Amino acid sequence: MMYDFMPVSFVDFPGKIAATVFVSGCNFLCSYCHNSYLIPLREGVRSEKEFFDYLKKRANVIEGVCITGGEPTLWKGLKDFIKEIKALNFSVKLDTNGSRPQILKNLLEEKLIDYVAMDVKAPLEKYDLFLKNKADINNIQKSVEIIKNSGVDYEFRTTVNDKLLALEDFISISDWISPAKRYALQRYKYAEGVLDKNISGIEDCDIKFLLEIKKAISGKFSEILIRQ
Repeated sequence: MMYDFMPVSFVDFPGKIAATVFVSGCNFLCSYCHNSYLIPLREGVRSEKEFFDYLKKRANVIEGVCITGGEPTLWKGLKDFIKEIKALNFSVKLDTNGSRPQILKNLLEEKLIDYVAMDVKAPLEKYDLFLKNKADINNIQKSVEIIKNSGVDYEFRTTVNDKLLALEDFISISDWISPAKRYALQRYKYAEGVLDKNISGIEDCDIKFLLEIKKAISGKFSEILIRQ
């Protein structure tokens, strides 16, 4: 369910000023997760009505809505929620871990999403570091292909933590998901909300490692981004 929203973001929806909605509930256990409080289902601190009242008032400023989590595709009310946003003529960006390809496919076929950002956690052989259910690996592979063939704007992205993944892991990821439009390398930064600091560490990932990855996989994507 919707837990809360951030009124204005300049970074969550590429090219647009957006409001960001946070959905609680997630089926992954990523040790570096900064939003670990959203892994269990939680009662929202603000209501959908509050959110839509805000959107209507700020239609002259806000261009889109980013829906993140948690994992939004687990929410049964997601489709109706997006329909209400689209009825107000806002663009919608969905952040997803790719574990529910049928939900993703349906939303794309009904033209309810304008941008998809899918987290690619690791090469396939290391995905069990992040999963509660290994059966989701097959679903993740399906989602990659659905997104690449969707016709909407998209990106794949990986949180770069050198305690969890090595350079060869990123080469393996790029071999798997390329060719693709956009791949973002997101620098791991320690924060108090990290789910398991003993695994992910308390030091930020060295930016030199991200640059090394970018060089090693250059040419496999139309665009490679580094986000600090």
